[in-house]
Amino acid sequence: MPPPLPTVLTSPKPAVVLLAALFAVVDAGVVSRTRLGLAVLACEVLVCCTVVVTSRALRAGRHGTACVLAAGASGLSLLVTSTVQETVLQRTPGWAELAGLLLLVCVTCRYSRGLPLVLSAAALFAATTRLGLRAPGLADVPLLSPLDGFFTLLPSAFALLGLYLRTEDRRRRSTAEQVRQAERLELARDLHDHVAHHVTAIIVQAQAGEHVAERDAATARRLFADIERSGQDGLVAMSRMVRLLRDPDTREEAAPTTPTLTRVGALVRRADTPEQHTWLTVSEDVDSATWSPQLAKSVERLVQEGLTNVRKHARGATSVHVLLESEGDRVVVRVRDNATGGPRARPRFRPSGFGLIGLSERLTELGGELDCGPLPEGGWELTAAIPLT
Repeated sequence: MPPPLPTVLTSPKPAVVLLAALFAVVDAGVVSRTRLGLAVLACEVLVCCTVVVTSRALRAGRHGTACVLAAGASGLSLLVTSTVQETVLQRTPGWAELAGLLLLVCVTCRYSRGLPLVLSAAALFAATTRLGLRAPGLADVPLLSPLDGFFTLLPSAFALLGLYLRTEDRRRRSTAEQVRQAERLELARDLHDHVAHHVTAIIVQAQAGEHVAERDAATARRLFADIERSGQDGLVAMSRMVRLLRDPDTREEAAPTTPTLTRVGALVRRADTPEQHTWLTVSEDVDSATWSPQLAKSVERLVQEGLTNVRKHARGATSVHVLLESEGDRVVVRVRDNATGGPRARPRFRPSGFGLIGLSERLTELGGELDCGPLPEGGWELTAAIPLT
């Protein structure tokens, strides 16, 4: 679907209507009161009406219809010009008609394409350049005397204007598509970060419940309570994603007012279990109050993804350490575990690989770096460095 046409073409503003009316009044006051003069006025009205109809046809994508209309208006104008030139010259070439033809040139060069564009532009150029042959002595008009080839320069200028607007339309569409792609990637990352995190927690707790349900009723009750909470949080996150996907115009809720370190601390506390001790260390030189919203969101997602990966792939780990520190003008996030031996992935989890991909995309946008790998002393570490500005 082509972009919408300017309001001036689909719903003329009062200033444009008054200007067109002024041209028509001037023409009506100076043409001769003959059948030929009335034919000139009638041609003006038809050309101005054709501008509106052609604009609507282009807006609907009917380029063939628009070409026929533009060619018809041009043919009618050429016929009237030929008749006037061979009989009695008028005292005006038809200024309202000239304005209509120029608007058709601009609109055609902006929205039409292919063969209809070539045919329409050629016909409109021919009609506009010959319009000056209707009136004698136009060179004596003060505004026109300095310009040689006035009726040739005008359509060329309006054609260039139409091509410029066409380029701007293409640029705006490209920008809009880039924005839509960025929004889709952001939704995909959020979907993975939120929903996968909660679903992973449910699976891990359910697997643990299989072993403790009969031996430790209190622990089993706690696990089932955690499963219920994770399920509720997952449903909330899923509903938010579905709402955004169903209605692209919906805006995300305002950024949470809870401090970033408080939210990160809540993630760490939720991941802490008797079997896998998880704790957070924040260096004194870390000041989350100065972070941008993008940086704060990225830090939270990094910690969330790191803890999710530990749950998925490092079930043998007995401790998980989350560390936030500053190194120069960067904030560094580390999530490390002490799992040793054996494969990192469990068969019950099918890795998607989208978690690290999403983190890499997010950090690339901020100019950050992401790294992960085994530690020399054993275990695994996810590290990210993000510029503060």
